Amino acid sequence: MGSERWEDVALSSHATARALRVYRLRAVAATVIGVASTGAWFAILSTADDNGDGAWGGWGMVPLVVGLTALVIGIGALVLARRMRRTLSRHPWVNCSCRFRDPADGDGAWGPPLVIGDRTGDGTQYALTVVSMSHRWWHLHKCDGGDVWFAGDPARGGVVSPPGGELLLWTRPSRLGRSSRPTRRANPAGA
Repeated sequence: MGSERWEDVALSSHATARALRVYRLRAVAATVIGVASTGAWFAILSTADDNGDGAWGGWGMVPLVVGLTALVIGIGALVLARRMRRTLSRHPWVNCSCRFRDPADGDGAWGPPLVIGDRTGDGTQYALTVVSMSHRWWHLHKCDGGDVWFAGDPARGGVVSPPGGELLLWTRPSRLGRSSRPTRRANPAGA
């Protein structure tokens, strides 16, 4: 994208480096909680009576459910943290226009599609999906109609952040619905 660029890679920003450390720390914490809860369930199972009814019924399943959920979330977040680190260490932040589209127009799997636009004047837009829990991507709604920072390749995915680089969200090209056909399109009216 030919928008306004900074010379350094995105990870050279102190706010971005700190945000990535916090993101990774949360991912590690969720993974550790998942392992500990699943281990607690196995401990409950081993101390249950001979037929194991105590571990399978009622509250005995809670540590397993919590553990597996936290483990899946934690491992997924660790994978995204690795992708973010690789992208932020290779690409600079690019200032883009930002807007959200109606979820019916996009895939809606993770939330409303994010459309970032090239600020250089050719009006190129990229429809992206934010891969995150909803309580995180809601922070981008205040950027709707304004600016957002993007690092990466819009055709393959990248990291998006409100200006400042203090909140990192992974994006991928929208794949379902009408927005999947032309992920990249020209908009003469601008973003």
